[in-house]
Parts: sequence; C-alpha cells; structure tokens
Amino acid sequence: MRVLQFAKRSVVTVAVISLALAGCGGETSPDAPFNPAGTSADLQAMDSTFASPAFASFSTFSLMFDATLGGSPIISSSVAALDVRGKNVAGIRAAAARSAQRLAAMLQQNAGGASLRSGQVASAAVPAEIAGKTFVYDLTADAYVASGATGAPTNGVRFILYAVNPVTYAPVEPLVETGYVDLIDLSGGTTQAARVLVVSGNTTYVDYTVTATSGTSSGRVTVVGLVTDGKTQANITLRSTITFTAGLTLTYSLDLPQRDVSIDLSVGVSDVSQPDSPINVSLTMSGPNGTVAMSGQFTETSGTLNIRINGHAFATITTDGATTTITRLDGTPLSDEEQQALGKVFELQESAFVSFDQMLTPVGAFFE
Repeated sequence: MRVLQFAKRSVVTVAVISLALAGCGGETSPDAPFNPAGTSADLQAMDSTFASPAFASFSTFSLMFDATLGGSPIISSSVAALDVRGKNVAGIRAAAARSAQRLAAMLQQNAGGASLRSGQVASAAVPAEIAGKTFVYDLTADAYVASGATGAPTNGVRFILYAVNPVTYAPVEPLVETGYVDLIDLSGGTTQAARVLVVSGNTTYVDYTVTATSGTSSGRVTVVGLVTDGKTQANITLRSTITFTAGLTLTYSLDLPQRDVSIDLSVGVSDVSQPDSPINVSLTMSGPNGTVAMSGQFTETSGTLNIRINGHAFATITTDGATTTITRLDGTPLSDEEQQALGKVFELQESAFVSFDQMLTPVGAFFE
C-alpha cells in the first residue's frame, strides 16, 4: 500500500544545525537565567504528544480518506515532497511554497468572494450516500471500503484505524484494529469547516477543527484543537493566510499546560514564488526554563535572526542560504546543551509547516 510517513513527525533532527553551531556561543548571564537542558526536555515533551501509536496510524492512513470521499487529495502522496525538513533557509522557503500551493487549492478564488463554493452558501461536504457510514481498510484493494458497522456521525464518516509497523509505517498483517477517526462536517453559511477526532480505547488522542474562508483576493485556513499521547497534551492553533498573489503568513501557537510552556511563531513571505522575497520570522518559546525569542529576516542567500534570552540580547543566527551558524554576542562558545536547545527552537519554523500539512490531509475533500 502507499505509506505516507507523516508519522515521522518528530521535531526536526538537530544533527546538521548542531554541527553548524559547534564552536560558537556561551553561558547565559546571571540576569537572564536559562536552562537549556530543560528547554530541550520541553521540546521533547511537545514532540511526544505526536508520537502515540494512535497518531502513527492516523498519519499513515489519512491520505486515503480523500479518495474514499470522492475528492482529489490536496496533499501530495510523495513523501519527498512532504518531508520539508531541509534544515536550512531553502528548506523553509520550499515548505512555505508547498503550503501556499495546497492552501490555494482549498481557497478557490470566486467572483462573489462570499465563500469557497463559487460564491454559494456552504453545502454539505459529505455526499448523502456515504454520510453516517463506517469504512474499513481492505488489504486486497489497498483502499477503504464501506461496511455495515454503526456508530459513525450522521453528518460525517468514520474510518477504522489499524496498527502500523513503528519502523516502516506499513499496516501490520493481519490487520489489528486500534481505533477510529471521525470526520465531521461543520460547514455553514459562507464557511467551510470540518472536525477531526482520533480515538483509541477510551482516549481521544486528536481533536481539532479546520475552518476555511475565502474572499476575492485572499483566504484563511485555521486549525484549532489538541493532540496528546495520553499523558501530555498540546493545545494547537495554526492559522495560515494566503493572498492570491502568492503572499503567505503562517502563525503557529502551541501550549503544553502540564509544563506551563507556550510557543508562538509567525512566518511571513510576501511572494513565495520569488527566491529573493524575504522570509520574516518571529518566534518565542516561554516556560519555567526561560524564554527564548528569535526574530529577523531571511532571503535565499542571506539572513540574520537575533536571539534574546529572557529579554536580554544573547546571540545572532546568520545564514548564507545553506549553512546556518549561531554566534554568541560576547564570542564565547556555546555548551553542547545550548547548541541542542537553540537548534531545536530554530527548527520549529519548518516543523510548523509539517504540522499544518498533517492536519489538512484528512479533510481535503471537505473543501472542494
């Protein structure tokens, strides 16, 4: 079967960044306490919320939902195209460009500018003949097929989930049922909306709503909800605004209530199709282990981000488009823990686009 390795969602590997950071940086000053090991642990906790077996199954099977609902996938089935973790500015720009293309497919410009459906009031996204049905996976057909099982939402559909190999992300054979995904149509007025629920046992591992609105020159897609591994919960708000002249702004907010950690990111590109169009970045991660803020601008061949720790100037990130380095303002070297923590915070830019794509994958047919 096709295997979409979205389940490899872990926050971007820091190997390349860490190598680039070697030999730069230093200890934090007494008036700006910072616990880099604690910051890395907070990021690992964030990552773990996406690492449950239920999320792995959801990620593997969700690409097939569009075909079952009679839609055209808005997300490419190519793993290479979706794995945007380029670990450099080119990777971030490529991620932004792909995101813009996908959003443009959802936010179809129309003459009236009133809705996504050619100016008409939003209608039901789930065809009446399949509404309320439960779909099971058929190994022979390599596809989901309707079953006689009950329990699906009347204004949506249910897909049964199965165990997947944690290395290959292929379904375990014979199939082992592990839970289900409910896709619920919430469209109304001039707004398209769908809710996604992922349940395994007595635990809801994923619960979020995708909402899309479109005008004559721009549109917005918003994802609001939660993801958990059963222990730690991440509350997520992703909002992407695109103009039909290729401008894109992605805002990403994530909170871990149990750890009192919050992450806020904004990435903006005025024209993702132009290599010389600058990428504007503003990122803040705050919690009991300190506050890390990064802000600045990149182009294809150059860029600078200023790093502040607890409000104090700390270091500068520079890039030539391929190599990224961090230099402590006083010239002293970073510790290994600081290298890892700051590298992971920097890489959140790309992982935000991965998260956004993952959340849109199951509901593409709802926005056609």
